[in-house]
Order: sequence, then C-alpha cells, then structure tokens
Amino acid sequence: MTLVIPVISGTKGGTGKTTIAVNMSVLAAYRLRSSSPYPVVLLDLGVDNGTASKVLLGSLTKVNYTMSDYLTGRVNNPLYTLYLKSWLIGGDEMRIVFSVPGNVVEGVPLFKLKYALRTAMDYLKPIVVFIDTPSLGFTRQFLEPIVSEATHVVPVATVDHSSIESLASVVNFIRGVKGGINVLPPILNMFDQRYPVDPTTGKEWVKIVEESVGVKPYTVAYDKLMYTARQAMEVELLKIAPSESQAVMDIVKYFNEVLWPLINK
Repeated sequence: MTLVIPVISGTKGGTGKTTIAVNMSVLAAYRLRSSSPYPVVLLDLGVDNGTASKVLLGSLTKVNYTMSDYLTGRVNNPLYTLYLKSWLIGGDEMRIVFSVPGNVVEGVPLFKLKYALRTAMDYLKPIVVFIDTPSLGFTRQFLEPIVSEATHVVPVATVDHSSIESLASVVNFIRGVKGGINVLPPILNMFDQRYPVDPTTGKEWVKIVEESVGVKPYTVAYDKLMYTARQAMEVELLKIAPSESQAVMDIVKYFNEVLWPLINK
C-alpha cells in the first residue's frame, strides 16, 4: 500500500513546511533508491507556483504543464503535470517525481486533486507520496479531498501562538474528515534551545504544542545554514551534513524515528 503523507501547518505561512516536505522526500528517495523505479512522489500544492517544485526544478525555468492546467481543464491527464528529478549518489540513482502547482486559485474543481493523486499512485506505484499543502485561507478546501486519501499527516508549527493555534485547528478538521487518520508527532520548527519557555505563559513551548495538538512534538532547531541553503534554492540535506547543522540532524532524526518505520514495513 502506498503511504500518502500531507505535511500541514494550517493557515499560518512561514513555518518551514516546504523545507520539511522536500527534505523528507529526498531522504525517502535515497533510502528507497533500489526499491522501485519511482519510489517517491512529492505533490507541490503551494500557491504562486510553489517553492518545493522550484527547488527541484533547478535551472529548468519553463515547464509544459502545471497542476493548475489540469485543475482548470487545459489538459485532461494529471500525469502531464508531473516531472522527474534524479541524482546520482555513489553510482546509484535516486528519483523523485514531483508536480508544479502553477497559479492555483480558489473555485477550481478540487475533486480532481483526488483523481490526480490516485492516477499518480496507479501509474507510478510509488512507495510514499508526500504532499506540500498550501497555507492560505483556503487550506481546508484543498485539504478535504487530499485527507480522504491520506494515511498519515505530519503537522508543522513554529514557536508562535498563532502558528500553534492554526495547526491545532487544522488537525481537528482533519480528524473530522477522516477519523482513522494517523496524526504523526508534530514538528516544532525553528526552535531556539536558548528560549524553551513561552514568556507570556511560563510554559515550555513543547508542552504548549502537545496540549494543543494532543501529540508530543519533535523539535527542529533554528539554524541560519538552513536558510542560506534555501535562499540559494538548494535541497538542504544535499548540501549540509548533519555534523554541520543541528536542524539537519533533527530532520534526519524525525525521519529515522517516525517516518522510516512506517515506510520500511
């Protein structure tokens, strides 16, 4: 069975959700490089052409079709909106199939997202599909057809009350759409170990997230190296070693302890 894992943050942007989705996809592609021709699919559903797909496209600035073209009826086959990124690692090829969202707007027939997801799974037979979900006011509209197909969810928040409250709200929404979905431990991103306590409540930020979402979070450290890599439109885990970055080490730890046991069953 293909695992379908949306990475969510609610209506709060700037949580680093895309960074998490891209790097988890790369880790999975590396670990599964000998397991399947197309082991990992990353659906980028971000607005304004998305960031995940921009990182993976690299120097390719022009694409034929986007997810928006499919959703609005310009093309009738969602497979036309998918692209392949590959790397050679020690003689082995690792691959990610990904989508380019285009200018996705409200009002499009979003039931097509479910069909696009099912078509990608039927045709490519990936082991895992990660979905970088949008983080604007119509997040829930996009989430409903995706959540109905999802097996697990990775929640992401930052050290900020509005981010945590937004995440708790969307997690409750997801549980309402699909009661049996597995909400994985949240990621508290950009966490500064020097300031573990919220000065307004006196509570530890980790505890605030746990009380809000119902699951104890993992922390991913605040790290300037990560943002330098992102500004250069690089995949962080391919440029920064865990020994150089606590944030990279934290992402690898989350993958190893939470995601890999599910993927490698």
